[in-house]
Amino acid sequence: MPKPEIQVLVCLNERPAGAAKPCCSAAGGLEVYHRFKDRVRELGVRDRVMVNRTGCLKHCSQGVTVAVWPYNTWYAHVTAGDVDEILERTVLGGGEEVEDLVMPDIPWE
Repeated sequence: MPKPEIQVLVCLNERPAGAAKPCCSAAGGLEVYHRFKDRVRELGVRDRVMVNRTGCLKHCSQGVTVAVWPYNTWYAHVTAGDVDEILERTVLGGGEEVEDLVMPDIPWE
């Protein structure tokens, strides 16, 4: 595989039931991750786009958290239904932000 041009980082952090903070895994992170992987494969852009699962991205109350590099674009409350728009506009669209998903300017958690 050639060096990817773009990375999509999907938080899949897990916490035990009853933990003080929420976690992206419980908010549907795995479904979002698989949707990104499937769509990147279907679109034939695996040589340009790498989708990675991560641990905590430090925005626990905003999960599922997704970050897109090299654009340094951060998204909050991402669902599997948001994946196509993120891919079209941000990943393959040169970094255009999906306004209603942009991470609010809040402190890291």
